[in-house]
Amino acid sequence: PYRWLKRVVKRLVHFHAKDISVQQGDAERGKVTGTPVGCACGDGVIDWERVIGIIRKECPRDIVLSVECGTVEQARRSIEHLNRWV
Repeated sequence: PYRWLKRVVKRLVHFHAKDISVQQGDAERGKVTGTPVGCACGDGVIDWERVIGIIRKECPRDIVLSVECGTVEQARRSIEHLNRWV
């Protein structure tokens, strides 16, 4: 995801912040092309400090992060985690 983000960051206008656990990724790999529900940002495989660093350094505009997860509690934890770097 980091190489892809660097390729498109100059055109980025909105970003869906979604994470997925290693277990869920392993269970769904090769069976689905996307998953509707992940885990809280910070509980999964995405390096959010790296993602937000790329956006802050290379994107020419302010970006809205739209958190995607399964529960309100996961959303609260995601926002708390992401706020460390925004």
